[in-house]
Amino acid sequence: MAGIGIVGAGISGLTLALRLQQLGVETTLYCERGAESIRTGRLPNTVARMGHTQERERELGSAHFRDPACLMNSATLSIKGDPPLEFTGYVSEPFHAVDFRLLLPAFMDDYAGRGGEIVPAATEPDAAQVDRWSRRHELMVVAAGRRSVAELFPRDPARSPYDRPQRRLAAGLYHGIDLPAAFSNNIAGGVGEIFRLPMMTREGVVSTLLVEAIPGGPLEPVTHMPWNEVSAALPGLIREYAPRLAEGLNPAEFGLLGPDDLLQGAITPTVRRPVAELPGGRIALAVGDAWIVNDPITGQGANLGSRCAWIAADAIAAGGPYDAAFAHATAERMWEAAAPVTDWTNAFLQPPPEHVARLLLAAATRQDLADLVVSLFADPAFAWSLLSSPEEVARVVDGGQKPLYDRV
Repeated sequence: MAGIGIVGAGISGLTLALRLQQLGVETTLYCERGAESIRTGRLPNTVARMGHTQERERELGSAHFRDPACLMNSATLSIKGDPPLEFTGYVSEPFHAVDFRLLLPAFMDDYAGRGGEIVPAATEPDAAQVDRWSRRHELMVVAAGRRSVAELFPRDPARSPYDRPQRRLAAGLYHGIDLPAAFSNNIAGGVGEIFRLPMMTREGVVSTLLVEAIPGGPLEPVTHMPWNEVSAALPGLIREYAPRLAEGLNPAEFGLLGPDDLLQGAITPTVRRPVAELPGGRIALAVGDAWIVNDPITGQGANLGSRCAWIAADAIAAGGPYDAAFAHATAERMWEAAAPVTDWTNAFLQPPPEHVARLLLAAATRQDLADLVVSLFADPAFAWSLLSSPEEVARVVDGGQKPLYDRV
């Protein structure tokens, strides 16, 4: 029996594989695409990894692409209005953004270079293929795969409040935005959000823009128009709905890097049931996007995937039997980390309640609160414990005191 089988070479699957390898657990990584195919493929996402995620990567000996130009020590939040509400906060550990077409192959090279086995799948794996692979292993962990995920892990309605996308998305890499190494969150009430951050890519450090369009609103057309029309349409929308961001546009140079550097679509936030019994008798445990897909509006997808993979790795390394009871217990441990992230992200898709609006208004006049708000993105459990409590927000805003849960 060849240890643990891992399906999917995204950040969750690779973090799990590298961590188990570090802990001396035999693994095999099954992936739909090899490293070279990922390197030359389409943009998969636009991700900022927070301090705790980077700390795990350092512990694994897999810290890559640490160019200062893609390390962000500050973030500016700008809410369109008359007058606009705006503040800049600072973080103790910079956010880090690297094109996953660079980062994931680097992780794969680390894993293979340390003796890990990578098995490319001939086709996108389905549940039957996962079952066939499972005969070599004590446990299967599924971190990716549209067909296998849909067949093995049904939607959990109790943890999935939305049955349709709350935003339509357009994420792309652009030349012609002259801004510093800082994160920018631009909000237009009732319209959507535009995020900008510097990212290390195949062409060096460029700007990534993520448009989060409320369906039916004026930003939505860029989420489904042809790629060669997006560069002409975006500047006018940015000037109208993200005027602070527009100050950094260079009209003569602005444009997408290329047709493979744009990702359009929509996500229905979904939590799936995390445990499946395979026909051959083995158990499959879901992690990462195979288990939870959150809207990227709070930037937590890759960070949560890394965190849950780490939790799963430590549980697996502690030993079996890797039966249904083990899988359910591990899933509950992961849910302790995932629940506040999911609740916060789902809440963020709606207009802010009064107490959160008060916190944002106060942050515009107090640097300590501006720093606090920006730091929430690095600690979502703390963020939800604060933002879900009108009493705690009032204590911080009115009393000038640090939060009870201050762990940033």
